[in-house]
Amino acid sequence: CGSNCCVVHCTPSSRAHGDMDKASVLLIVFAVLAAGASGQWLARTPQLPLALGEVASAVLGSSLLVVGQGGTNTCSLPLSSSSPTPLWNCGLAVRPFAGNHHVAVAPDANTLWLVGGFGSGAEGKVQIYNTISNSWSSFSLPAGFGGSLSAVLMNGILFFCGGISASITINTCGRYLLATAAFSSVPNMPVGVNHAAFATGGARIFVVGGRDGANVPSAGFNHLQIYTLSTNTWTSSSQPGSTLAPLPQARGGMGTGLYINGEVYVIGGETNIANGPVNGVYTRVDIYNPVINSWRRGTDLPFGLHGIYPVTDGATIYILCGGTKFGASSSNTFLSIAVNSGNALPLSTTTTITPLATTTITTTRTSGPTSTSTSTTRTTVTSTSTTTRITSTSTSTTRITSTATTTLPKALSCAGRCGGFTNGAQCQCDTSCVSFKDCCVDRASVCFTTTTTPTTTRTTVATTTTTTTTT
Repeated sequence: CGSNCCVVHCTPSSRAHGDMDKASVLLIVFAVLAAGASGQWLARTPQLPLALGEVASAVLGSSLLVVGQGGTNTCSLPLSSSSPTPLWNCGLAVRPFAGNHHVAVAPDANTLWLVGGFGSGAEGKVQIYNTISNSWSSFSLPAGFGGSLSAVLMNGILFFCGGISASITINTCGRYLLATAAFSSVPNMPVGVNHAAFATGGARIFVVGGRDGANVPSAGFNHLQIYTLSTNTWTSSSQPGSTLAPLPQARGGMGTGLYINGEVYVIGGETNIANGPVNGVYTRVDIYNPVINSWRRGTDLPFGLHGIYPVTDGATIYILCGGTKFGASSSNTFLSIAVNSGNALPLSTTTTITPLATTTITTTRTSGPTSTSTSTTRTTVTSTSTTTRITSTSTSTTRITSTATTTLPKALSCAGRCGGFTNGAQCQCDTSCVSFKDCCVDRASVCFTTTTTPTTTRTTVATTTTTTTTT
């Protein structure tokens, strides 16, 4: 294989002579994971050495920082390091009010602020971590603020709104001028919310979704609420006659939103509705363009998450930890995706992506075709690359298996369909579904078999804007 291979392909001769052993396959696979791939969420290493939920994260300088429910630790990972195997440092100074449901903001490259929280006295506190001195300090918000609020830094001002105080969701807002350490009031939000996504581009604050009541999962709202600094006013899609486009899927529990290239990203979330997503957590990524007042879908997460805190260094979006089922849940998930890759383009189809595990990576190899079977060949031609990739049934594949056990509807299961391509199905069970990212979520547990089933050739031709699939 060439040095830039991203799909391992071995000829019958090399299989027969054992030229591609498991160690070589793993070496190539991890090289690919380290290099990244455009338009795909990647499972990164090293994972955090502990599982956390309801996290707060930030990129400070060239490092990732994270705190959360499940530990008092302050953990840091260098993003640019001369070491080939950078490690998490979870021995940093412990925050003074080690609660959860904090909001993280970064006034500069050496300072992390945690705003609000629940438990250990974190309600209404602002905790400040200095990376140079490895020390914490704190001050208090005005009375009445608790945790799971929305907060952003904009033009040297900390704005904070909503959240839960004494088990009640509030719509009160305030601001804190960093230069003078002075508080002042801000008009109340039209709808009080907690567990909302929030982001700013410097002139407006976007508060998306969220829920009300106490700190328990619910169906959530689809409201889009926007505060404009120049007019000191709020508008909301919930207001009668409003033309603001609401969030396409009502929900809460997304952590923060992201403002990237003039658009607002809302990732993951949770719900308790009947017939909702698997385990009550969303994989969806919704992107709002305020110029055209329109939402579109980004590249879905490989599995549902809530209580996350997506961050970006400008080139990459990172997601650390979070819950894999609604309610109290935690993991040591570590995902990333390149900015302006798959998330920068609308999706032309809805795909089912095999869930990634939070802890284990395993590699499986399918058997070669027999004299009575028909092999599967898929060819992918991309207009932005001169590389043509052909995957046979002997291709070694990487599987990151989910630790959750879920009973799936027949249409989403590989039961009775292992090795085959089913035209029109929502997900597939053939040997090439990993490359096409349309495997059913239970394929790993159902289809570990050496029997090769006759399958159908699928060819996909993709351009930079659209994808057409012909069977």
